[in-house]
Amino acid sequence: MMKNKLDLLIDKARILGLTYDNTIPDDLRAIYHTADSIRRPLAAVELEKVCKFSGIDSTPIQLLQEKAPAIVTAVKNRLLAEEPELIQMGGALYPEVRALACWRDCWHFLRIAIYALAADRTEFTHRPGVNGLGELYRELNVPIASMARALSHLRNESVACYSAVGGSRDAWRLDAALLHLEEMLKDLSLIQTPGPTLPT
Repeated sequence: MMKNKLDLLIDKARILGLTYDNTIPDDLRAIYHTADSIRRPLAAVELEKVCKFSGIDSTPIQLLQEKAPAIVTAVKNRLLAEEPELIQMGGALYPEVRALACWRDCWHFLRIAIYALAADRTEFTHRPGVNGLGELYRELNVPIASMARALSHLRNESVACYSAVGGSRDAWRLDAALLHLEEMLKDLSLIQTPGPTLPT
């Protein structure tokens, strides 16, 4: 069965670059490839293997992963307090399915930032995938500037949480990884042009 345009764009929007990083051992890059291909967090045994390589403490990272849904909820509440019109009729995240996609993307951004933290990498995106994400967001008319603001809140909430669960020594690494994603979205917002809204 041939894929439609949206499916093809989703395939292109794979922004994780750790699987292309030759400074990471092949077996660990395989872990990242497997986890990212089905968009899941690292399992505990996988996290321990990566952290053994990088020297980062795996315990607070595991706790951060477990708290990811609560972090995204806090981000949603902060963004909607600032931009309530996003989810109102005619808003960029209306109807609800569009808003849910936004919060799901926030979760995925945190997921791959945690991948990067575990490997002690603060720049970890893959340029063709970033370009693909930009195409996808423009096709769906996603409010990229608002997403970048959500990433700023995600960074603040995640760093505070990580520090609270024992990761204060490496909190700057998480901050830098999420800032890398935030700057990526800001760059994409500069070239955003109105696009058609696909059927939901």
